[in-house]
Amino acid sequence: MRRLAIVLALVFALAACGGSSKPKSSDDQAQITSTYEKFFSGKTSLSDREALLENGPKFKSVIQSFASNPLAKNVSAKVASVTLHGANKARVDFTIRLGGTSLPTQVGTAVRQNGTWKVGAASLCKLVALGGTTPSACKS
Repeated sequence: MRRLAIVLALVFALAACGGSSKPKSSDDQAQITSTYEKFFSGKTSLSDREALLENGPKFKSVIQSFASNPLAKNVSAKVASVTLHGANKARVDFTIRLGGTSLPTQVGTAVRQNGTWKVGAASLCKLVALGGTTPSACKS
C-alpha cells in the first residue's frame, strides 16, 4: 500500500511538472506573429527587414523600394492567426494598415529558414503585385 502511495505521488508530481511548459506550437506562433509585425512595420530598418524575409538578400531592392515610399513610414501589420503546417511552414492571416486604413485580410506564409521563422517571400510578392507590378525577384 505504501509503495502504491509513493508511485501515485511521483505520477502526480511528474504530471504537474509537465503541465507547466508551453507547447512548441505556441512558441512558433508567437515568433511568426512577431516576425510579420516587425517586417511590415515602417519603423523597422532595411537590414532587419532583409533578415526577417525568406531569402531576404534576393529581395533587397524590393524592400528598399517599398521603404523609400514616404507612406511606408505609416505602415503596420496585425496578425489575426497563424496555422502551422508541419515543422517549417505556416499559414498567416494578417492585415496591412496604412494609418487608419486597412487592406482586406491577406493570407501569407511563414517559413523556417536556418532555424528561424521568416516571412515567406511569396507573401511579399503577392502584396507587391496588388500594386500592379511584379519585381524580377518574384519571378524566379
